Amino acid sequence: MRKLTPELLDHLSHDDPGAIRSRRDLRRVNHFMGNNSWILNHISSDAESITEIGSGDGHLLALISKKLPDAELTAYDLAPRPGNLPRRINWIQGDILHQPPPRIGGILIANLFLHHFTDKQLSSLAPWLHHFDTLIVNEPLRSKFPLLLGKAAYPFIHPITRHDMRVSIEAGFVINELPTLLHLDGHGFSTRESATWRGSVRLFSQKEHKFN
Repeated sequence: MRKLTPELLDHLSHDDPGAIRSRRDLRRVNHFMGNNSWILNHISSDAESITEIGSGDGHLLALISKKLPDAELTAYDLAPRPGNLPRRINWIQGDILHQPPPRIGGILIANLFLHHFTDKQLSSLAPWLHHFDTLIVNEPLRSKFPLLLGKAAYPFIHPITRHDMRVSIEAGFVINELPTLLHLDGHGFSTRESATWRGSVRLFSQKEHKFN
């Protein structure tokens, strides 16, 4: 069963020294888990519109901006726009649960973000996600082995990251949970899921008309 505990990073100012160090740790964790590479490999070279929710420091969209210089890129996050973000990326600040739905179509990315929400909130967010043609989702795998891997990293990461890593895994998902919580089966999506030994559960889902 998922256990949701508040993460420390979510309640710190974006310019807090501990928050800055923890976001740096998260980039290293993403690299170790291969998350960014997996997401980039699942974005087609002809993608025209890409939206990321929970963009954090904007690092992933900055990488996508280099790969796809002509794509329309949009970020949603509670934090203000990072100062070093490429100017072409549209940044929308605010609670995603209170944002109007975006235009229909394009790719939606959620990387280590959906585990912050309760099952009820994910159900409420589902219609918002259904506006997109493609969903690329990477979340923590709720399992004992990722917890052990996280403990092995403790000497190298900030105390904020240590705390948040544990609670993120406890709030994570196992195979078949996300498609159910996001109501994908009844809305024309064809979905593939996988789990990795490094601690990710990954979902790639496209509306079936995209295959025709």
